[in-house]
Amino acid sequence: MLALVGCTGSSEETAPETSAASVPASPAESQAPVASQAPLEPPTDIEASVQAFVTTLDELGIEHSEPVRAEVGLSGAKARFDISVNGFDAGINVFPDADTLATWGEASDSFGGIYVAYGNAVLTLNSSEGIANSAEIAPQIADAIGGEAHGV
Repeated sequence: MLALVGCTGSSEETAPETSAASVPASPAESQAPVASQAPLEPPTDIEASVQAFVTTLDELGIEHSEPVRAEVGLSGAKARFDISVNGFDAGINVFPDADTLATWGEASDSFGGIYVAYGNAVLTLNSSEGIANSAEIAPQIADAIGGEAHGV
């Protein structure tokens, strides 16, 4: 409950209790910044890469799950996310640099992997039971995100 105390007179004088909704804010109060709000930080390259792929899939109307962070394993990636695309297992790998991505890409190409490269990240698509779907959508995703489709 909010109680207003008068500044003049004895300390026992108080204004009647009112609800906070009925007390108008002064112009200075309504324009003051809220101290508890931290400035927005720009997304990291990992977050930006994941969001770019997710946004592109959304824009193309391609079904997908939410990306879930996973272990990077031996990929050389600095971050990896599991995601399903059109009901098939897929993933997003974010690499520390172009050289590491190129090395990973050569290995993936040699095994017949299907993926879309964008910046230092890749969206790996299912290259077994979902291979036909992956081969169909990889070029669409690459065109929409401004990347390059591999394995198609």
